[in-house]
Amino acid sequence: MRKTLIVLTLLTLLASCVFAIDLETSITKAKQNNKELLMAMEEIKKADESYKQVRGTAYPQLNLQGAYGLSKTYYPDSAIPAKMNISAGLDDTATDNEEYLAGVLNKIVNSMIPESPSEAGSFALQLKMEQIVYSGGKLGSGIKAGNYYRQIQRLNYKVKEQDVVLKTTELFYQCLLAKKLWDVQEEGLDIAKRHLRRVELFNQEGQVSEFDLLQAKLGVAKLEPQVLKAKNDYDLAVSAFRKQIGEEESDIVPEGEFVLPEKMELSLEEATEQGLKQRNEVELIKLGTQLKELQYKVEKVNFLPNVALSADYSLYTAADEYAIENDDFGHKYGFSLGFQIPLFTGLTNTAKRNYARYDYQKAKLQQRDTEELIALQIKQDYQKYYHAWENHNVQTENIRLAERGLQLAQVRYENQVGIQLEVFDAQLTLQTIKLQYYQSIYEIISADRNFKKSIGITL
Repeated sequence: MRKTLIVLTLLTLLASCVFAIDLETSITKAKQNNKELLMAMEEIKKADESYKQVRGTAYPQLNLQGAYGLSKTYYPDSAIPAKMNISAGLDDTATDNEEYLAGVLNKIVNSMIPESPSEAGSFALQLKMEQIVYSGGKLGSGIKAGNYYRQIQRLNYKVKEQDVVLKTTELFYQCLLAKKLWDVQEEGLDIAKRHLRRVELFNQEGQVSEFDLLQAKLGVAKLEPQVLKAKNDYDLAVSAFRKQIGEEESDIVPEGEFVLPEKMELSLEEATEQGLKQRNEVELIKLGTQLKELQYKVEKVNFLPNVALSADYSLYTAADEYAIENDDFGHKYGFSLGFQIPLFTGLTNTAKRNYARYDYQKAKLQQRDTEELIALQIKQDYQKYYHAWENHNVQTENIRLAERGLQLAQVRYENQVGIQLEVFDAQLTLQTIKLQYYQSIYEIISADRNFKKSIGITL
């Protein structure tokens, strides 16, 4: 019985326990389970195969074709005439030469009369080679475009990866912040309850009025809903975090501490210059512009001819029976050089060229616009980053003053120098300052990650 109770107790503990996870493991799980990131990886693989496909057209294309057939045909009786005998029509004075010629004609004519059933065998084999000799630069440009597309997909993956890392980090620290705020609310409730017990003791001794006792009870009652709300906020934050890392059905909770990152000392000009050099988004939009420029160059030479080389070797046979002998085979060689020149296309090539030029101009404008937006984002993140540090320094000093103020208020009240309202105000002030203090730490961590991402530092 005792062993059974021990086993049940252990099972209960295992069922109720949660699994802690640190930031690095969280990021790894998020990368493994994020659907957009997985799709971006598949796009990279597709781009690699597309590049190989385009590059393969530059090599000779060899094709081997073959066929082997057997047939058996039954002709209708009306299609088969009677055998001819020319010799029977000769008179008695026919010479030997005439008899011979008549016999030869009999064989020739009768060989043309089909037999039923008729059997036939056939075999054919062809090896053909095709090679693009000249395409006006379109083939080389196509290979370059395929390579650009590969690079674009790889950069797109890096951009999405950084977004996943940033969001996972923010959700991780949001959970830690929510837990800290919950702890602060519980600590405030604990302080209020201890104060209530002191007031109850003083009331029993007649040192405080019933009004003071009622105020202390109301102070506890006001804090209890705030504790429940803080717990609910924490549960919601954990749920969002689990969804981000793909572990919605698990009991995983983030575990860690608020560790302030090392403060970066950069001027706005240095940050902007670094961001425009290192941001994946800048390189991505540049590749897009280069791709449009390449397409425009291809369309500018669409009047040039296309030249292709073709050569083939064929082996074939046809037999009037199923068996195919060595002397039944014949063969053929072929060689051709073809070209195509667009003389008049109804001005469609001109329209394509103009369209590509406009598309290229648009891409250059988009590139400048993107660079300006990135510079603006760097400026905003730069200001948020240093403002977060200034705010944290203020909150650090405020929490020191608030803790000292609560100590003085409690001493004054216990010595009947101060009033209970002073204690309530000091408690509320300390609780508010603590919330702002932990919020300031989270803001620094969040601003640090966003600022690093803005200037192109890999997270």
